[in-house]
Amino acid sequence: MESEDFYKQWNSLPKEIQDQLKKMVEESTALDEDQFISEAMVGECPECGSANTVDCDEVEGIYDIEVGLCGNCGYLWCLECGSHLTSGIICGHWEICSNCAKEKDEFGSCGIPPLECKEIKNWLEKEGG
Repeated sequence: MESEDFYKQWNSLPKEIQDQLKKMVEESTALDEDQFISEAMVGECPECGSANTVDCDEVEGIYDIEVGLCGNCGYLWCLECGSHLTSGIICGHWEICSNCAKEKDEFGSCGIPPLECKEIKNWLEKEGG
């Protein structure tokens, strides 16, 4: 994972989540790097509940840190908003963000986590995500 990508994702997280992740790092001496990233940054598969998950930063054909993949059932989802990715690997909330008039930082982030954004919440409700 590129450090630029990591810091982009890290800075988009609420402080409580950052604090919890720091605590997990301190307690994770038994985990290797891939296991830690899977458990802390990706989490369980929303479809089957498996912990055999990865971000798609190094998955051939995807190469996107914001996409999660389950190694058990093959489920693809957006790690930012949780939406199931059915048509390719483009999440609909990314279009909402790119069309948003809010001021953004150098990474294109307005600082509002996707799951706290009113426009994205409305889109997820309409999509059933």
